[in-house]
Amino acid sequence: MSLYELIKEKRYRSRLKEILLVFFEEEFGFLISKIQLHRHLPFHHRIQSRIAKEKETDHPVRLRKAFERLGPTFIKFGQLISLRPDLAPPEFIEEFEKMQDKVPQFSYTQAKKIIEEEFKKPLDKIFTHFPKKPIASASIAQVYKAKIKNKTVAVKVQRPNIQQQIEADVELMYKLAELLEQHVPILKDYDLRGIVHEFEKWTLKELNFNIEAYYANKIRENFKGSKLVKIPLIYSDLTTNRVLTMEFLEGIPLHDIEAIKKKKYNIKKIIQNGYEIFLKQVFVDGFFHADPHPGNLLILNNGQIGLIDFGILGHFDKKLKRYALDLFNTFLNNNPDKAVEVILAMNPSADIDKKAFRDDIRDIFEHLHATPMEDLQIGPLIKETLATANKHHLKIPADFVLYGKTITILEGLALRYHPDFEVSKESRIVLEKMLDYKFFAKEIIDRTQTKVSEYKELVDVFPTYAKEILEKIKKFKLEIHIEEKEFRNLTMEMERSSGNLAMGIIVAALIVGSALVMQTEHYRDLSWAGYVIAAVLGLWLIKKTVFIKLKNLAKLFNNN
Repeated sequence: MSLYELIKEKRYRSRLKEILLVFFEEEFGFLISKIQLHRHLPFHHRIQSRIAKEKETDHPVRLRKAFERLGPTFIKFGQLISLRPDLAPPEFIEEFEKMQDKVPQFSYTQAKKIIEEEFKKPLDKIFTHFPKKPIASASIAQVYKAKIKNKTVAVKVQRPNIQQQIEADVELMYKLAELLEQHVPILKDYDLRGIVHEFEKWTLKELNFNIEAYYANKIRENFKGSKLVKIPLIYSDLTTNRVLTMEFLEGIPLHDIEAIKKKKYNIKKIIQNGYEIFLKQVFVDGFFHADPHPGNLLILNNGQIGLIDFGILGHFDKKLKRYALDLFNTFLNNNPDKAVEVILAMNPSADIDKKAFRDDIRDIFEHLHATPMEDLQIGPLIKETLATANKHHLKIPADFVLYGKTITILEGLALRYHPDFEVSKESRIVLEKMLDYKFFAKEIIDRTQTKVSEYKELVDVFPTYAKEILEKIKKFKLEIHIEEKEFRNLTMEMERSSGNLAMGIIVAALIVGSALVMQTEHYRDLSWAGYVIAAVLGLWLIKKTVFIKLKNLAKLFNNN
């Protein structure tokens, strides 16, 4: 559907006029004229937009102000960009980090209506007490401190009609992005429609509170029994797409440093614990809270850290978790070549100037030589590395970018509240504590299972692929004559070779895995079993390959 067809509907037409007017008032009239939408402005503004010139300064500031004025959709859009340095230039990222999530509160009557619609019951039959004023209000929802019998709960209620509003705005954003890409050549490199698509996926998830409940439960399970952190209990029977009910955590937000000092909490210990909590989420669990700003971190009465607001989460599969750990270690060990290897592994088919990319990465690492280890900050280095990858048009998974941003925020918080915090030293302590032999033994076993599965698949499909390749060569009229019997022999040889290769990898994996398991205290018997199985399979493989080949050579010699 074109923009012209879209704005036939009154709601789209009036919203488009509102968007254009705000951008005009923030001095983006030159852009409105370039994309030929000035006719949707009031008459006197049309003339001004036609003669408007591009201001050379404060683009990021003026764009942030425009987004804040345009309400929830554009505020969330700015917040997404601030979390994704791969989507926009650094000066815009830094400015959008200041985005104020301030929107008018909606009324108690509206909140009551939404809750009763969701649960098909009167409000007083659901909650023992429900206040008329929220304790927090943001672009997507408001939070109330309510009671269920003698238990205090936090109730997050979605803003009325917010989903319809965001969906309508996103439709217009797609059309505006398309026009900007058509008429402003410099913006083509930023894939504006792709950015809108990322925003649409992210926001639709955030609008479904059942997804947030799932995220909270998963992190709670990952920290079961932990003395360092508390994750609120989710009341599943009182949670829907539009209402989320969870345990209320009574604590001091991390940004209220004066209140923390009055309570005489050990700030240094709190920061160390917080750092450990997040590194565990990233490198061990592969599932992490990606918005650790001070308002989402509470210091509880017993000194535990309380985590709240699970709207933005990062998720790593085994491969991404390995890449994240490897990249983190490249900075701890000053290894630029390994950093290049990790980034390129995420883009195996990338057609780029690898030498130029390697040189740019080495430039980043050169700063490490002049930086004392106690002053090393890894977050900004990861951020700069990902920005360099973006400059070379390398695609970085969204969750990996969130990881880089999360590490940057964490280090910033640690140094703000504990200036003597040594990132490099603390990182090594935490990683040595978490990533013990058991962890690496499990990693080896997981990787071995993956590789065995991959090679089994290769063995199954290789003959078919070989036949297809030969048929394609034949179509190109090349003089290749293979008798059916010869082809059958070739296929059998390929199958045999693939099987031998897979078996060799299994033997090697068993030896390496057993060696690692041998380092643990409780599973040494298991490692000996691994060695025995590897030895048996190895002898069988030698017999199948070397001896049979010698036998065939002897036959050939005798025949001659």
